[in-house]
Amino acid sequence: MLKDIIHKDIQIISKSHSEELMYPYKYRGVLEVVGYKDGKVFHYDKSENVATIWSKHATMHLLTGEVFTDEGKTRDDGTHTSGDTNTDGTLVSAKQYFDGDSITWWSGDSTGDPSMDYPYFPTKMLFGTGKEYITYADIGGDTSYYTALGWTNSNFNANISDADNDYSGYYVGDTLVKKKSINDKDSNILTTPTITNEDYAIQGAIKHGLYESRTGDSGNLDTSSGSEYLDKQYRGIGHPCMIYAKRIARYYESGSEIALSFDDHVENKITFTATMPEQTGSNAGKFYPYNGHILKVAGLFCDARFFLGNAPPGNDAGSDDSPQEEFDNYSKMPYGILFAKRYIAPIQKDHDVSITARWTIYL
Repeated sequence: MLKDIIHKDIQIISKSHSEELMYPYKYRGVLEVVGYKDGKVFHYDKSENVATIWSKHATMHLLTGEVFTDEGKTRDDGTHTSGDTNTDGTLVSAKQYFDGDSITWWSGDSTGDPSMDYPYFPTKMLFGTGKEYITYADIGGDTSYYTALGWTNSNFNANISDADNDYSGYYVGDTLVKKKSINDKDSNILTTPTITNEDYAIQGAIKHGLYESRTGDSGNLDTSSGSEYLDKQYRGIGHPCMIYAKRIARYYESGSEIALSFDDHVENKITFTATMPEQTGSNAGKFYPYNGHILKVAGLFCDARFFLGNAPPGNDAGSDDSPQEEFDNYSKMPYGILFAKRYIAPIQKDHDVSITARWTIYL
């Protein structure tokens, strides 16, 4: 009998170890996207996401009590000052592009220095079109479609090489390759490439188009329609427009954009909410970087960058892991670790449309 019990225990242990290798991470997440126009819902999409292996890394840091790191990028360019400048392209949920000092919406440690406080917990979302290219020629046989929309070899290729065009979904040869985001000509939901738990970026990310000053950079805008959009020379390049959930109300209070709740007798789910506001009324026609874009892919991020040990490596050889991939993983996620990702039903953001995304993580 003792032999049978020991044999049974070995089988259980072996099975558990095998399952751990096959399913190393069991975060479950759901993203709900709701579109509003004229105060009415016209779009609704809800489905499960893919949690990344990078989120496992971030969560392990949180469980040690190390909530923040000094390795991050979003706030490197300075303060988002209300009324006239936005140097990093950062957005705050339900706020207009130039509204509010975004520094006040971040959580930070007790040092009071926001440039040093990059949390491992999720803070923001990023959306994209799913399509980005290095040059106009790379679009291939679809250029006739884009040419009819006013795209040319000249205006597409313009500014791609700009130093501030620092985000893409293509990393090769220790380099994050510069690309320009563009709407997908296909109206269907994306299915390829298949999202995996090793994805690290949002393809076709919405970017700020180097529009950092309301007056100084007005030449970056196209106002021919009576509303402000980025001119094609600047559309699809720049810093990624991360949308931060506000941290005003506490997790249990009504209206909280970081809400903790329960299904049974323990709190087991947390919902992050981010809203792209409409540009109507007193904000009619004003610039908002997501306007004019057909959104097809979404990601949930934290601010902290990926690295092992106590500091990031300077090159591949300096990586702490045996495959020497630490430097690559640090470099290809410059704006923070991608927690979760999924394709969404296509929805076009425009001035008279608001979009609310609710990302719920279950444990």
